[in-house]
Amino acid sequence: MNRRFLLAVLLFLPVSCLAADDLFDIKPIADGVYAAIAKPAYRVNCNAAIIFLGDSVLVVDTHSKPSAARALIEQIKKLTPKPVKYVVNTHFHYDHYQGNQAYPSSWPAGVEIISSEATRLNIERLGIPRIKNEIIIMPGEIAQLKTDLEKASTAGQKDTIRKNIAEAEAYLAELKLMQVTLPTMTFDRSLILHRSSRTIEILWLGRAHTDGDVFVFLPREKVLVTGDALHGWTPFMGDSYPYDWIQTLDAAEKLDFDHVLGGHGDVMHDKQKFELWKRYFQDLMDRTAAEYAEGATLDEAKQRVAEFLVKKYAGSFDPRFPQSVVANVAKAYQVVAFAR
Repeated sequence: MNRRFLLAVLLFLPVSCLAADDLFDIKPIADGVYAAIAKPAYRVNCNAAIIFLGDSVLVVDTHSKPSAARALIEQIKKLTPKPVKYVVNTHFHYDHYQGNQAYPSSWPAGVEIISSEATRLNIERLGIPRIKNEIIIMPGEIAQLKTDLEKASTAGQKDTIRKNIAEAEAYLAELKLMQVTLPTMTFDRSLILHRSSRTIEILWLGRAHTDGDVFVFLPREKVLVTGDALHGWTPFMGDSYPYDWIQTLDAAEKLDFDHVLGGHGDVMHDKQKFELWKRYFQDLMDRTAAEYAEGATLDEAKQRVAEFLVKKYAGSFDPRFPQSVVANVAKAYQVVAFAR
């Protein structure tokens, strides 16, 4: 069957035909390029990109745990018999790399795990200690869920909490057995894979969500994969560089693409989200800097800046924006204070 015809057929198939009861909804973006959109889970999984390379497959990001990666691997095998030979970690956050070990164990003949040099260092310096810390704190989190279950008043609430408890317990069990698998190939600025079927550019364009974020760009197909440097939810800024982030998004936006797969949320088909995030970051930093200059405390800045941002942006982000924006103001205040 002609591959372009197959793509057209897939575009009109219901998602359930492709994903069934798995953890991801598989959506074609271009010929031989798929988005694996993560379904909701207690420990969030990131999206993944699946890119056919003729004789092999490249996957972008590996989720929060090996079992999630193995679930996607089973879905990949429904799409193609070709092996995964390349995996890209867009950055070091747990929901993007902790499934790495599933790929070499599934294809022992060899899988290269690619990241920026900064991301590999961050996994060693921050990612591994985080796993150890989660093993310590997760039992308390599970105990709190069980307390919440006792207090729940509706059948719906109880079902949701029971599901969360089961997922949390399973996640903790995986953490205890997890073998951190580091990237095997790193680069500073760019790494380009030239194949007969397509070219893949893996690019570090500057600091953003972390200091090691990479973008995966398919120039012929006009597809850009952004990790958490841009996605469909409110930005998480805990390890970010806000002023740099604006410039990095501006550099990425100059690439010639029509389709964007972020680390979370659905596929985007224009550049509007880039402009939204840049405006949001600029307003966040400008307002916070002004409050700091006037002598506002952190608590005062969080209240005033968050109130302004919620009025202006709540309708443009996810429903949790009013809660998430407070943490963003705290990060902005820290950055401004350090800069002074």
